[in-house]
Formats: sequence, C-alpha cells, structure tokens
Amino acid sequence: MNEQEKALIKAWSSHPREWENNTWVYPVISRRAGGLSLGVNLNPDHHCSFSCAYCQSGPQEGHKRIPVDIDAVERELRDFLDTYESGDFFRCKAYENVPEQNKLLKDICLSGDGESTIVKEFPEVCRRMREIQKEYAPKLGDFKLRLITNASHIEAEAVQQGLSQLLEGNGEIWAKLDAGTEEWFKKMNRSPLHLEKITDNLASAIKRYPLCIQTMLCNLQGEIPSDAEIERYIEKLSAIYTANPANLVEIQLYTVIRDPLLKGVEALPKEFLESVKTKITSVLPVKVRCF
Repeated sequence: MNEQEKALIKAWSSHPREWENNTWVYPVISRRAGGLSLGVNLNPDHHCSFSCAYCQSGPQEGHKRIPVDIDAVERELRDFLDTYESGDFFRCKAYENVPEQNKLLKDICLSGDGESTIVKEFPEVCRRMREIQKEYAPKLGDFKLRLITNASHIEAEAVQQGLSQLLEGNGEIWAKLDAGTEEWFKKMNRSPLHLEKITDNLASAIKRYPLCIQTMLCNLQGEIPSDAEIERYIEKLSAIYTANPANLVEIQLYTVIRDPLLKGVEALPKEFLESVKTKITSVLPVKVRCF
C-alpha cells in the first residue's frame, strides 16, 4: 500500500467536525460522495431525535444547547469555498497525501452531530445554501446540495419549506433506514419514534425529491440482522421504491469504519453486505453500493 492509499483510508476513517476555528462547517473526504463533502453541522450540541447504537458523535447528555448562528454558517461556508477556489485547500497538511481527485468538491451536505431537521433555523440555512450554490457552482464546477437525515421530522411544514429550496438545484436526500422490524429499529436507532413513521416519511419524501437510502449493517453486541429481518427490510424498501421508482437514486449498504462510543458494535464482513445487496437486487431493479 502506497502513501496515497494509506492517506485516503485514514481520511475515510476519520471525519472530525473540527476545522480550524469553525463551529459549523467542516470538510470530509467521503467514500460515499466520491470526493470532498463540505459538511454543515447544525447540531454541535449533539441534539438528535435518534440515539443510534453505532453513533460516533457521542451522547446528547452533557452538552449545552447552542442556537444556530445563521450568519456564521454562511460566513464559514463562503470562507471555505474561497479557500478551495484559491487552491489552498489542496495544499493543506491534513490531506496532503490524499489523491487530488479525492479532494474535488462533490457536495455541501447538512450532516453533523445530530439531526439537522429538528433545528428551527433549518429553512433559512437551506435558503442560504442554495444561494451559495448558485453563486459558486459556475466557478468551482457543479456540486450538489444534500441532506443526510434520519427522516424523523421530514414531513414537518418548516422542513418541507427548507427542502423545496435546498433541493431545487438537482439536490438529494440521503436518508437512514436501518431496520425492517420495530424490534431491530429499537435496538439500532434507539428512538422513541416508530419505524412505521420513518418509512411513511420516506415514502412521502420520494414522491417529491431524489432519495438515497443509507443502511448500517453491523454486529450489535453479538447480534446481527437475521434472514427474517433482512426480508422485512427489503419489504420496506419495496414500499418506498413503489411510491416513486424514478426518484430512488441508490441504496448504500455500509458497516462500521469508525469507532462507535457504545462498546460491542463491530463491522460485518464485506461478504455479508454483498449478500444483502444480492437479495435486494433480486427483488428491485435498483442501484446498490456496499461500503
């Protein structure tokens, strides 16, 4: 393995939310985005509607609530994009050995230490991100706007207002679906909400917006998804797909690559992910990628 390959694997394995003196904006070399993803973290206080067993961000308890400074979010986005445009980002020491093609900007993504859609400033942040995209894309090359979400609040009117602006320029929702049964959902996502609400929200969202589904497959303290669990999961996928087949961008199956805070959460072998992929594609004519 050469130095570039080592640097790329290290970058994929570490997604720190800290970048220079920023509070809200951070760069990530992303496997799934295929290059540089510029993250917007609206939840540095770790506020979330899920408490996933595999989360690397840590517990919500013990963090002071931080109101979103919308002007600071915009300023940090513009400052980073100016740094990127100047070429300085390509020379930064943190990613000096990462191949150049893996440092090309692919998206600006609402993703961080919690659930972006539960923040009241979400609609205005979306509006400003879209304005920034329209201004910078002609200079930097086309890049997407994305929302990574657990879909717990995606049906809310304020969230819909934000999404209508965020996604109007060929944007996408990347949404979590980690279970096919309520039992496994409670073990994995540890939310007071119910799986049916999440799947209903996803089926509604795909009618309006391009949707990618992200599914974590892992060994959860000695337990792995059973054949029956995978069958129910594929049934949920089928219901979402049927709502609007044209808007299902892809399904991303992934496993643990960074250390979760909960002990006993471990990666599954690639063969397991590939077997789930085979089961999905035998039922649905969809793109599935494994990570």
